[in-house]
Amino acid sequence: MDIKTLQQTLLEAFSVTNLNRISLTLINLYKDKEFSCLQKIADIIEDFITIEISNTGKGFSKFMMLYHPDRADYYVNEINKLANQGNYDALLEHSHILKLEHIDEIANSIESYEDIDYSPVYEWDINTDDFRIFTVSDPEIDEPIKKHSRNAGYTLYDAVKIRHYGHIDIEYPTYYLEDWDEFELSSSDICDLEGVQFLIHAKTLDLSDNSISDISLLSQLTLLEQLNLANNNIGLVDALDSLFNLKTVILNNNNINDIEPLFGLKNLEYVDLSGNPIKGSQINLLIESGVKVDY
Repeated sequence: MDIKTLQQTLLEAFSVTNLNRISLTLINLYKDKEFSCLQKIADIIEDFITIEISNTGKGFSKFMMLYHPDRADYYVNEINKLANQGNYDALLEHSHILKLEHIDEIANSIESYEDIDYSPVYEWDINTDDFRIFTVSDPEIDEPIKKHSRNAGYTLYDAVKIRHYGHIDIEYPTYYLEDWDEFELSSSDICDLEGVQFLIHAKTLDLSDNSISDISLLSQLTLLEQLNLANNNIGLVDALDSLFNLKTVILNNNNINDIEPLFGLKNLEYVDLSGNPIKGSQINLLIESGVKVDY
């Protein structure tokens, strides 16, 4: 297959209509807890991309990062750019989607898979100019998320959507966030951590260079080991006293004057407190406990 033919084939494969078909099949499988079928699909594209689906569905969000219809414009631009550059090998890396031509047959080949109408959960508005996913509120899956105007900054939830899709005019089920263990949203104009409570598997979290003042929602992320909150507007760090797995905390250039909540973190190895009005006596106590401190 020459580069022009491959380009055209991939452009057709990454059309909104085809991405819609693939995504809807994947979502139906996830909602019906057919995780073994999702793993079978992941195995089909393993020569290109590695996706591991656990017996609880962890790993599913990686599928959505690949085949969400809102990614169509990104793929079209990338495919055309690579074709114009004559970069056949890089273009070929996108051909994982061609292996999913018969995704419906794969799904139906699983004995336990049933053809269920999932429209009460997901309704798809197929519009090639402005594709969006609409979800009906489900108290077991989605909780209300606060939104802010552009002038006021973003919630973490909206910042995630902007980072991956370039806009917030899309519904993004909060259970996607449960799948991530590393999370980087530095310099994302975040002023509100609403949404962070869903990062229940996060071990590394970078929220530096934002406008965050209230970190109370972090108290639920008990698996966190690495946390970067540098260059924000944080005054109180009480929420950190329950994060017993923390090893590294970067808090430089905030408004913190009391670090007592850090004293009970037995796994803590390193803290950056520079640029905060903290008493030297507290810093000395932290150093004496064996923690390396920059101040």
